[in-house]
Amino acid sequence: MKSKTKIVLGAAALAAAIVGIAYATPIVGLASPLFSVGQHASDIRTHGVGSTPSGQRFEVELETEGPATMSNQDGAYAAGGHNGWHSHPGMVAVTMVSGAIQWFDENCAETDYKAGDSWTEGSKIHYFRVVGTAGVHLTAFFITAQGAALRTDEAAPACAAALGLD
Repeated sequence: MKSKTKIVLGAAALAAAIVGIAYATPIVGLASPLFSVGQHASDIRTHGVGSTPSGQRFEVELETEGPATMSNQDGAYAAGGHNGWHSHPGMVAVTMVSGAIQWFDENCAETDYKAGDSWTEGSKIHYFRVVGTAGVHLTAFFITAQGAALRTDEAAPACAAALGLD
């Protein structure tokens, strides 16, 4: 019975992947080599505590269930570029090195980022486009399950068409 369940789930996952590819939005104007990729063989349980320069408490935690892959990406998008609607099967921390983007969440709510800004992304769908006449340079640090892709292409949400984001 278990092998039957696995086969059915595998077929459902394959069908979902094909549908996702058929309706996914494209990446435009990207040059994005991976700088480094490393493997962590077991669960991660890391906790750090410190203080801000003004003396306020600062705390951060990172936990995974199972082995992880950690990847660093050095991304550059040309003027007019965008990254298409997608999600991440893990977590990514992004820092803008230069340029500016408009970033949109699954409800098409906009957040503007410029050089020096950082943010995190996860498994909710999102999209960004380059603004201005110059391209952008960004870095991204991904933590995913070993063997997982860094991103999953997604269909544009219903709100995207009215904003020209599809």
